[in-house]
Amino acid sequence: MKLAKGKRGRRLKAFCVGVLATVLACAPVESWAHEKSGKVLPELHQGEIIRYEIHGRVQRRVKTESRVASILAPRDEQQEFSGTLQITIKSIGTENGRPMVGARAEFVYAENEAGASAAEGKHFVEFTIGGNGQARSLTGYDDLEPMERMAWQFWVARFAFGWTLPAEGVKRGKKWKSEEAENNPAPIARLMWERETTYGQEEKCPAVAAETCAVFLTSAVLKQKSSYKDSTPEDYRFHELKTSGVASGKNEIYTMISQQTGLAVRGTEEVRQSMKVMIAKVDLTNAVKYTVEAVSHFEMVVVETGPTR
Repeated sequence: MKLAKGKRGRRLKAFCVGVLATVLACAPVESWAHEKSGKVLPELHQGEIIRYEIHGRVQRRVKTESRVASILAPRDEQQEFSGTLQITIKSIGTENGRPMVGARAEFVYAENEAGASAAEGKHFVEFTIGGNGQARSLTGYDDLEPMERMAWQFWVARFAFGWTLPAEGVKRGKKWKSEEAENNPAPIARLMWERETTYGQEEKCPAVAAETCAVFLTSAVLKQKSSYKDSTPEDYRFHELKTSGVASGKNEIYTMISQQTGLAVRGTEEVRQSMKVMIAKVDLTNAVKYTVEAVSHFEMVVVETGPTR
C-alpha cells in the first residue's frame, strides 16, 4: 500500500493521534439525589482557599496494525501523578437559583517532588462553575501537562458533584439508575454511560472527623449504541474518514460530601476502558487498526480550608 499523501493523509494522521489521547477522558459528571437533611452545596466565601491532595496513575497499552508508515502511532504509557491542587475562590454569585462560582485552581508541588508529568513552575486554571455544575470559561487549561489535565478533570467532577443533585432529594440507602451520552470525542459513535448510584451510609469525614459525610457510590458502564461495522461519528465523516469497531468501559466512583459544609472532601475513581477500532479513508484505503487497553486510578482528599492569606 502506498504512503498517505496530501491533505487527506495529514488529516488521517492528526485524527489517529488525537483519538487515543482521549481514551481516558473522564466520564460525564453524575446527576444524583441526596437526603434533604444534609447540605450538598458548599458554603464558599470570596478569598477562601481550599487545598486538595491528589494522587493518580494511568496505564495504557496500544497495539497498532498499519501498512501506512507515515502514521504516527501512539505508544504504551504509564504515568503517575502526585500534587496539591490549591483552589482560590474569586467570586460568588447565583445562576438559575444555584451558586455560580469563579475560582482559580493552581497545582503546587513540594520542592524536588514535582513528578514525571509536572513541568517546572506552577500551572493553573481559572474557571467558572455555573448553576448546572458545569465548568466553563476556562483559562490556562491548554497549558497544563496531560496528567495535570486528568487530575483537574477528576477534581472538578467531584467538587461540583453537589450542583448536579436534584433539589427534591432522596433518602439514604436508595439506589437509582441514569443514562447519559458520552460527550468526549471518540472514534466510536453513540456511546452511552449507564450508571447505578447508591446513597450509602454516613461516615466520619477525613481531615475533619468532627463532621459527618454523606457517601455516594456509583458504578458506570459504557455501552455502544452504534453498529460495530460502521461506528463513524459525524466529525469523522466530515473529514472523509470511516471508522468501525467496539468500545467498552467501567468506572467505579466514590464521593464524600460534608453534611455540615456541603464541601466534597474526598473522592476516588477507578476507570477501565478498552477500544478496538479501524480508522480509514471512506474508500477503506490507508486503514489503521488500534487495540487499546487503559486503566487509571485517581483519589483526592481535602487537606486544608481557610481564608485567603
